[in-house]
Amino acid sequence: MGRNDKNAEAFYEHLCNQYFERIYSYCKRLVKGQAQFMDFVEDCTQNTFLEARKQISHLLKHPNVEGWLYTTARNLINKSYRSMYVKKRHEVMMDKNIANNLMEFDHELEDLFNSIVDLDSLCADILSQLNAHESDLYRDYYKNNMSISELAKKYDVSATAITTRIYRLKKKIKNFVYDHFKEN
Repeated sequence: MGRNDKNAEAFYEHLCNQYFERIYSYCKRLVKGQAQFMDFVEDCTQNTFLEARKQISHLLKHPNVEGWLYTTARNLINKSYRSMYVKKRHEVMMDKNIANNLMEFDHELEDLFNSIVDLDSLCADILSQLNAHESDLYRDYYKNNMSISELAKKYDVSATAITTRIYRLKKKIKNFVYDHFKEN
């Protein structure tokens, strides 16, 4: 690893350690603490620091790194809101009979899927392919609902390292699921 890479990595760790909680709090304020938008807060905070990682060479020379982080976080929150509103705008309103018929059909499809696929064994099979560290992270984040901050403290790594690990874990699990259904 070259000297510039080490400087960039140290700078990035410094950014994460110094600003992660502030950016998280800022995102929380932007959604006005509404519980239904807390996913936006987590995702936008993680994505802000992932974007910072991508732009690290630019940020090393940037005159106002903190401002860049806040602006990026705000833009990501706004983008999430826009996506949500676009989805809602394209939702189709149906009368009660059509909605009930679709729900019944959906339940029938779900029953058919459940009769073909044993979800418990599928989950067990997919999760058994994870190594011990990934299994622990999966359990802590998805089952125990630990926050990024709590995970960072538990694993004694930066919040950004945790977000990167969670991203990679999600991707790995998605690939396992895709491969499973592709083969079967």
